Amino acid sequence: MYTPFMSFFEEKLASGSAVLAPMAGFTDAPFRALCRSFGSAWAVTEMVSAKALAQGDQRSLEIPAPYPGEPDLVIQLFASDPGDAAEASRRLMETYGPSALDLNMGCPVKKVVHKGCGAELMGDPDLAAEIIVAVREASGVPVSAKMRLGRKANELSSIVTPLLDAGVAAIAVHGRTAEQKYDGNADWEPILELSGELAIPVLVSGDVTTAEQASLLRNRGVGVMIARGALGRPWIFSELNGGAPPSWPEIARIMLRHVDLFRARYGPGRDLRALRGHLSSYVMQHQEMTHIREALVRVLTREDVVELLLQTGLTSAELLPSETSLVLLDSVA
Repeated sequence: MYTPFMSFFEEKLASGSAVLAPMAGFTDAPFRALCRSFGSAWAVTEMVSAKALAQGDQRSLEIPAPYPGEPDLVIQLFASDPGDAAEASRRLMETYGPSALDLNMGCPVKKVVHKGCGAELMGDPDLAAEIIVAVREASGVPVSAKMRLGRKANELSSIVTPLLDAGVAAIAVHGRTAEQKYDGNADWEPILELSGELAIPVLVSGDVTTAEQASLLRNRGVGVMIARGALGRPWIFSELNGGAPPSWPEIARIMLRHVDLFRARYGPGRDLRALRGHLSSYVMQHQEMTHIREALVRVLTREDVVELLLQTGLTSAELLPSETSLVLLDSVA
């Protein structure tokens, strides 16, 4: 059995902080920067196609682009061919030099599964192992895998063994099957049982929303990975370590910080269509402000967002950015 290089994942998890999971359409550089500012141990990029990267597609290469000086960059690949995965890994290393790479083995979306990628790899763990070896050897950095419990039932024991032989350095498991997608409740027990049998870090994903839950999981020896729980709530990483939830004025300032990070990354001339989903999620954390949600999904400019926030009773002074926000903006610009 190959002895994996685990220092990156072990060192980062030792802090006790949770990790931002990869989410297509959400975990771009601005959101990663925001979550890191609230204490996430690392933040995984949106998934990117190994095949597209191997074929030289420039647009795909831009998907995982880090913000300047982004620490602990972890890029997620979806792949079905070891050769493509190796070439994609080499290209990512030459361009961005990430600290680690991650293989998507859990995405249940049809357009991904039909390409033999994502959750489909759980049905062919030997192929997944070949891809991990290819990525590890081509990149020279640790490689993790993110999966679900199985396709229709718990298949973890049969899935994981070939990955261990291939040198996977960490495993994150969403506590639902691919068939469930996001229905029902996440089942953490099979993941906790798996963790007790493995020498590599194991992370639990799915339905972790409170400090009590995070503490319970850490005490059972697993790391915590947050996906949808961070949408509209990037401060969850602080809360899971005992931080106080923000007030509405603080949430409003965080929303504007997110807008400014977005504009710093993509240019002030770009409208906010791609950010509307994030913005509407923020008001769901403060029920008496949900009346502006419908308007938030139509905003185009920063001024539109400010106008709506002022309608909630806030003053212009309450929306001024903090010194911390300005430092964060400088790091992304």
